[in-house]
Amino acid sequence: MAKIDSGAIAAIKARLDIVELVRRYVDLKRAGGRFMAPCPFHQETKPSFTVHPDGYYYCFGCRASGDVIDFYCQINGLDFREGLAQLADELGIQLENARPDPVMDERRKLRGDSIKMHALAEQFYRASLDAPSGSIAREYIAKRGLSPEVVNAFGLGYSPDDWHALETALRSRGFSPENAAAAGLLIRNERGNIYDRFRGRLMFPINNLSGQVIAFGARTLTGDDPKYLNSGESPIYTKGEHLYGLFQARRTIAHEKTALLTEGYIDVLSLHQFGFTNACGVLGTALTTEQVRRIGGFCSDLRLVFDGDRAGRKAAMRSCEMILGQGLKCRVVILPDGEDVDSLLQTHGAEAFRELLDNAEDGLKYCLRTVGHASTREMVDWVHTFLGTLQNPEWKSAIISEVALNIGLNEQDLRSRLKADARQTAGPAPEVGSGAIVGTRRTSPLSRGEKLDRQLMRFAVRNTRYVRELEARGMGEALSTPFARGLWDKMAAQPDIDVFPLLTEPEKRYWVECRLKTHESDEQVEREWCEVCEHLERVRLNCQKRFTIDALRRAQMNGDQTEVERLLRLQQEILGRLDEQH
Repeated sequence: MAKIDSGAIAAIKARLDIVELVRRYVDLKRAGGRFMAPCPFHQETKPSFTVHPDGYYYCFGCRASGDVIDFYCQINGLDFREGLAQLADELGIQLENARPDPVMDERRKLRGDSIKMHALAEQFYRASLDAPSGSIAREYIAKRGLSPEVVNAFGLGYSPDDWHALETALRSRGFSPENAAAAGLLIRNERGNIYDRFRGRLMFPINNLSGQVIAFGARTLTGDDPKYLNSGESPIYTKGEHLYGLFQARRTIAHEKTALLTEGYIDVLSLHQFGFTNACGVLGTALTTEQVRRIGGFCSDLRLVFDGDRAGRKAAMRSCEMILGQGLKCRVVILPDGEDVDSLLQTHGAEAFRELLDNAEDGLKYCLRTVGHASTREMVDWVHTFLGTLQNPEWKSAIISEVALNIGLNEQDLRSRLKADARQTAGPAPEVGSGAIVGTRRTSPLSRGEKLDRQLMRFAVRNTRYVRELEARGMGEALSTPFARGLWDKMAAQPDIDVFPLLTEPEKRYWVECRLKTHESDEQVEREWCEVCEHLERVRLNCQKRFTIDALRRAQMNGDQTEVERLLRLQQEILGRLDEQH
């Protein structure tokens, strides 16, 4: 197992404010001494995601938890060392060399090289846009009326109409064609020849939520098919997980609590140019649950903007189902026939588009109106299928009421039918584990030993300055559950360092749950410390009592009267001290 650079971890956590980092991705609101938001890791309608300024986050819904490094890794889909390396690079912190793990090291190197190559490709394409060969792209940009500010903000570029232009540029920076092909920037044909994936096209960089370029969209400028060409899957890019322009739009979305979602690259750029800076695009695929989850971290209300043709209306329907299924609100803007977002803005201006937004139809009503054109049987089948996809009970209950009202079904009959369907499709109930003080949900009551372990470990986790003293007073011997002993062993083995990165996921959850509790006053901590010490002393005396009883039994069997008398006196002393404890 690779060594963890504890010094770098401590330096990163000291310099990174978890509240500010989480705000890159989630709209946080202060709630007393902490911050709350809808969880970016699961669907919900009420905020249950908590961030504590001390450096931890916890979701009371899905129980996602951790520190600032864990959040960065989880939100960006990185393993711990990848996230650590990226944050260290961002902050200029040098990581110590760790014992190599060849497989993981190769994976991390490929991801790291892919990020670097995409950054170089963006620079290359932007420079090519300004070069003489980029005149065709500049003319197209001017024709579409895109401003220099928008072009620069989104990093538009031009891929030269050359089979090896980018390959040559990457070679000059030390990157092999094979690695560039693995990163998705070059492509290999069936004969094994490698060449540039994008040639003679207007380039649209696609950023992750940290602002790094991870893929490209490309529009033909010469009439070649396909009209749009996107990056394929790569070590840093998975189709259906990202939204075009979300990085640029995230702050406005979080501030306005609303996002505009459209289809095309140019539409997103035009919306930003006309002041609608909360716009982003779905990257040429049907909207996915992962995309909804990502944008749902910033807001809970979406405006869908689609063309008025049959394909646009069908896409709007699918998107509404997806968004409502994830517990978010949405409204639908269907553009006039023959118009797209860009043409509408360029011809009629921002006010005309704003009027469409103001008159947008509620997403659920749009769906019901659309299926209302079908037969009664088809409509009822759609209702049952759609409602069956809703997971959040409160959201589902509200939707059921609205559906019944809008299509004239009896609400109670609808609820009864859904319950019957759920019973038919439900699998066996999961087994409930036992024996741990936390880490899995359970319905059985805690045993006395688990309750005592919970109290002791809660104090230790919240007051780590007492670890050495607790160890000296026999904390390890006082714990009865494997979970508590395992966590304590890690704390006691390294009392002077931050052990959080060494913990298992259940241990991290428990740690964060403890640390997110309301802060106690010095007097409360001192009082609890005295109670813990008294408990540890009782445990020690009870252990000593059991030892003395066993020793007394052996002395009696051996006929050692002197030892028997000594042990009886010791037993009386122990019993007297135990009586004083009560």
